[in-house]
Amino acid sequence: MPQRRHAVTVRAVQQVFPTNSGAVVVDPVDLIHDDLRRSNGTRPWVLMNMISSADGATVVDGVSGGLGGDADRRLLGTLRGAADVILVGAGTVRAENYRSPRTPEDRVAVLRATSGRPPRPRLAVVSASLSLDPTAMMFSPVDPSDPPPLIYTATGAPVEGRHALTRMAEVVDAGTGNRVDVNLVVADLAKRGVGVVLAEGGPSLNHQLVDAGLVDELNLTISPLLAAGTARRILAGPVLRTPAGLKLDRVLTADGFLFCRYLLA
Repeated sequence: MPQRRHAVTVRAVQQVFPTNSGAVVVDPVDLIHDDLRRSNGTRPWVLMNMISSADGATVVDGVSGGLGGDADRRLLGTLRGAADVILVGAGTVRAENYRSPRTPEDRVAVLRATSGRPPRPRLAVVSASLSLDPTAMMFSPVDPSDPPPLIYTATGAPVEGRHALTRMAEVVDAGTGNRVDVNLVVADLAKRGVGVVLAEGGPSLNHQLVDAGLVDELNLTISPLLAAGTARRILAGPVLRTPAGLKLDRVLTADGFLFCRYLLA
């Protein structure tokens, strides 16, 4: 039975950059869905979205939820509504108890429909070990007609895990041994006609995507919190072979949060 859609009001936010005369009130639904997201034609546009505290922490007590708020959740829902696929690492799926992508609020749903997109984005998970719980919420579709999640793994993944998950997901080899190659993941998504990929972490997957030169856009939410501790950063891994330059495109604010959109230079 299809999930009921609840009308959610995405309140206006202030745009503080760019602007010529102080902060201006904008509608984030129109703003985000009017953004041009066209890659070079050989692969999807990859949009990376993360949240961090003002001192750079990406989790509190192991999850990102403690950093967020209503404004952040509204913006995330709007971003998700602009994506064809949500790409996430298995560690983040387990830590955050990911579920199937929900039906967007009504205005976003109309924009998806008029652009010829399915009602909801498809979930894609990167897991070299296939250590995912077959009873997890991510395997419960919102509607029976929804395609199953994509799980990108490597040829060396355990046979037992492969057998357990092929009953409720489409398992795709995208690497040899015990390592998934994100280049092969994005290439497979391109073959499927995917136009926009929303990458939601974790930091290790983010690092691989950036290091491979596959990220076109970064949406970084800065939470009005200080977290300290040994918190993770938005990228986790060795020093990038080539530091990725960023061009600040836009800054929005609501409820003390800063929503920064960068384009990869």
